[in-house]
Amino acid sequence: MTSGTLLLEARQVTQRFRLPNGQVLEALRDVSLSVCEHEVVALVGPSGCGKSTLLRLFAGLARPVDGAVLYRGQPLEGVLAAAAMVFQSFALLPWLTVAENVAMGLEARGVDGPARRDAVARAINLVGLDGFEQAYPKELSGGMKQRVGFARALAVAPEILLMDEPFGALDPLTAENLRSQVVDLWRDPATGVNTLVVVTHSVEEAVFLAGRIVVFGSNPGHVREELENALPYPRQERSPEFEDMVDRLHAILTATLLPEPVPTAPQRLVPFPRVHVSEVTGLLDHLLTRPGGKGPVFELAEDLGVDYDRMSAVVRAAEQLGWVTTPGEVVQLMPAGREVMAMDDAARKDATRARLAKQPLFARVVAMLKESEGAVEDEEVLADLTIYFPFIPADSLFGTIVEWGRYAELLDHDADAGRLSLLGLPEGSAETRGEA
Repeated sequence: MTSGTLLLEARQVTQRFRLPNGQVLEALRDVSLSVCEHEVVALVGPSGCGKSTLLRLFAGLARPVDGAVLYRGQPLEGVLAAAAMVFQSFALLPWLTVAENVAMGLEARGVDGPARRDAVARAINLVGLDGFEQAYPKELSGGMKQRVGFARALAVAPEILLMDEPFGALDPLTAENLRSQVVDLWRDPATGVNTLVVVTHSVEEAVFLAGRIVVFGSNPGHVREELENALPYPRQERSPEFEDMVDRLHAILTATLLPEPVPTAPQRLVPFPRVHVSEVTGLLDHLLTRPGGKGPVFELAEDLGVDYDRMSAVVRAAEQLGWVTTPGEVVQLMPAGREVMAMDDAARKDATRARLAKQPLFARVVAMLKESEGAVEDEEVLADLTIYFPFIPADSLFGTIVEWGRYAELLDHDADAGRLSLLGLPEGSAETRGEA
């Protein structure tokens, strides 16, 4: 626990639920955790380890079957008025405007008249949604919807902001922008928020946000380890110090997920965005028509008639393959992107195969196939993906690997047999030259 005034505390908390089939599920067992004023605490761990359950106990939305939850040293009775929650699912009512959704928490607390209008206006201004007060959720992008969720929480001027995977439904670029804004809100005395507790499935997100990271184990949920993060704010995600902290946390988390301890934790991988080949080539083709081969993400999304969030994922895939670069919100076509679009189909597949073989996730799958004499069972790959990316649906990620691998004639998949096989490697690779 860090120094400072003790704000929230779970003392030897155990929580159980009775399932519809009558079975009793123990979500948490003997969990003790303290949160101090002016802290940002991140809760990470595998699915089903009780992170969200503990967050709800802190909010007073449930009571533990054993142990106690305290606020400023006093047992918590009912909903904690000093806290507000932000959810992954946005939780907006589609028939209400932005302003009406933001006002919901105030209405529940009996705030009315000018005081409510002022609080709503202030919260909307804090999250940068001025001008959208009368818009409905269906008219907003995913990032804007989540900003409404934050505004609704900030409207009640909470001392504590509890966030349950608040960026999990957003594309990487939108999530990155909102994470930075959340840190700014926490550091701004005008917001009234002095403490954050966030449940996240992202190692990078935990390192970016938190000063203390709590790693949970499962079956049942328990605190396995705590990691202090002394990196100064604002944090630079591409700095060596940030990467070192990410690697440390990833090693701890991976060891938590593996059934048995291993001498060396698996190398941290980067998931490939779940987008189609045609979407990436369509982006490159469009960039060729733009002056300088560049443009802001939101303009590209508008030009191509796709959702901003989807376009951001397409951009991220093209960037991983070295075909574009993204300084800020601008997407710039790289020479390699121009070259691949000038090729015929066969040459383009060869070039894509070479790029995929260097992408960490595809390189991992190729290594598995080589170790298994060129073929491996689907279940083995899915199990591997689950270990590396426990919070991304393995089936969806596997489908993306198959699509891109087939297109580049790197991999093939027999759905009936449930087997993935290696087709070929790019010319000039160590494997094709026969090097060890």
